Amino acid sequence: MAGKKQKLSVTLLSAILAAAVVFAQNAFAFDENENTQQHAELAEENSQLAQKIDETDDELVKKQAETQKLQKQISELSKKIKNSNKKILDLNSQIKDKQSQIDEKLDAITDRLNLLRSRLRSIYMQGDTSSLEIILGAKDFSDFIDKAEMMKNISDYDNKLISSLQSEMEVIEQDRDSLRADKEAAEKEKKELENNRKKINQLNQENTKIIEQLKNTREDLEDSIKENNARQQELERALEAYNQSLAEQEKAKREQQQIQQQQERQQKIQQRMADNPEIVIESAGVFVWPCPGHTNLTSTFDEWRGANNHGALDIADGDVYGAKVIACYDGVVISTCTSCTHDYGKFESCGCGGGYGNYVMIDHGGGKVSIYGHLSGVAVNAGQTVSSGQLIGYVGSTGYSTGPHLHFEMQLDGVRYDPLTEYGQSYGGTGYQEPYQDPDDENENENEE
Repeated sequence: MAGKKQKLSVTLLSAILAAAVVFAQNAFAFDENENTQQHAELAEENSQLAQKIDETDDELVKKQAETQKLQKQISELSKKIKNSNKKILDLNSQIKDKQSQIDEKLDAITDRLNLLRSRLRSIYMQGDTSSLEIILGAKDFSDFIDKAEMMKNISDYDNKLISSLQSEMEVIEQDRDSLRADKEAAEKEKKELENNRKKINQLNQENTKIIEQLKNTREDLEDSIKENNARQQELERALEAYNQSLAEQEKAKREQQQIQQQQERQQKIQQRMADNPEIVIESAGVFVWPCPGHTNLTSTFDEWRGANNHGALDIADGDVYGAKVIACYDGVVISTCTSCTHDYGKFESCGCGGGYGNYVMIDHGGGKVSIYGHLSGVAVNAGQTVSSGQLIGYVGSTGYSTGPHLHFEMQLDGVRYDPLTEYGQSYGGTGYQEPYQDPDDENENENEE
């Protein structure tokens, strides 16, 4: 068994050294200051990018508001242009009506003039004879007067009619000219409206392009932030791995130191026993068994429990609960715990007595101390002197205990050793053990089943 323990120690030491070499290589490749600086630079860059995103958002809001305003103006101009078109159509229709009226008046004047020209031509071609014939053909003077007056009236009527037609035509022409002026004004207004709409359309298109560019810029900024975040996560993982390597290396270093310290303590104990044989001779055959009538061991000193050896004896059998526990040797009670009420089997520590539950601790002098854990009851007090074989308590299952048993532990100068050496026996346990700590300390290893 001792050979296996020595081999295990050598293997563990080799693993620690190998881990130290790997860590040294990783540590050499990793620059913590550079990692921190890069992380800070990325954070600063992200802050600037976020500020640019805010500025871009502000510009987007501004441009979108301008676009809405331009679109509203375009809509209003379109309505005005539509009204102008309608107005021009109406004016065209009115101008057409006026022109028709003018044409009718011209036709009437032309007809009248043609009739007048026809009579005048007839008179002209006949000379004065016709007029003379009309006068000479009168029956009497009165008839002559009537005929002459009739010719004058016919001429006056034609003149008046032509003059009236001309006056009406002038009015109609003025109306037509006024309508044409209105049409020109409407067409000019329409042209201005169309030019304005064209300009505003161009502004709207430019705004739309700017908005699209701003959106693309914002997406690029967000992508840059995502890339920076990913890079920061990589740096954080690298730093975490580096810190973990540091912790593992430090842990390996501590374990190596603890192994060396434990080996030194064991060597000192062996040297002390070799230099003072009376220590062993004095105790051999004098130490009494702590639980009379119950000698079955469910756990020995050298039992490996993952991180270390058990470091004590567990004494248990079917009817051990409530059995008497006695002092294994003369001494002084230096500490007790009587506050634990969790007297039952459990798979996690209740925390009482640092995992020991109710216990008694006795100083036997010469650096030797015995500890009795998981008691259901304690029969002595701290400071009390006890004799070998004196009742100190009863077996229970308090503290970190999976079932009723007595945890019997021996220490020399704060280092655990195999209690069976006091009875002329040994399981050869020499593996790593934690140095002694007061069970009242909450940081005591609670793996004390």
